[in-house]
Amino acid sequence: MQLTVVYDNNAAEGFHAGWGFACLIRHGDTTLLFDTGWNGPALLENLQNVGVRPSEIDILILSHQHWDHIGGLSAILHNSDTLEVYVPREFSPNLKKEIARHSHLIEVTKSRQVCKGVFSTGQLGKSIKEQSLILQSEDELYVITGCAHPGLGEIIDNAAKRGHVTGVLGGLHDFNDMDILGRLSYIAAGHCTSHHDEIRRKFPDKFAYIYAGYSVDI
Repeated sequence: MQLTVVYDNNAAEGFHAGWGFACLIRHGDTTLLFDTGWNGPALLENLQNVGVRPSEIDILILSHQHWDHIGGLSAILHNSDTLEVYVPREFSPNLKKEIARHSHLIEVTKSRQVCKGVFSTGQLGKSIKEQSLILQSEDELYVITGCAHPGLGEIIDNAAKRGHVTGVLGGLHDFNDMDILGRLSYIAAGHCTSHHDEIRRKFPDKFAYIYAGYSVDI
């Protein structure tokens, strides 16, 4: 399974940076996109840089309804005819209606399988409803977060019902519970993460800064 960050606040040379997050997951014959950043044209160019056309994306998962995670949505919808889109049920009715006009909309409440080896946590949190992804790689689990508004502890506890959580990739917002992070073997953080430097100093062998163009195989 290959994970490639295709939208982030920071970017490798030749990629566009912008406030927001998106991660491409290539798993066997299935291509998934988690979130879309905020700038659709920039997202499309970043996808082109990694050799992926929007029409090749099979499944789109949106973590939560904030502009920096759904801003590129229309660029993906208008370039794909057979897309499945997973959103938390708490998305606005009007937005869900528009998504359903251009794709097969799937509303998420509880944890569920998205495809083989990929699961949604279901919508978590109180004030901000957000879903994260759980990726199963052999006997290990990896979590992809948008902003982790519900708290990484709640997200990991949810994912751990399926097995041992090895690592996390995405935005961690203001999370700084070092005890929970210490249980992980891989911490790849970007976008809205407030405590990059503290986490890196505490876990130098586990931590990775992420950016548009960052790629890892799990």
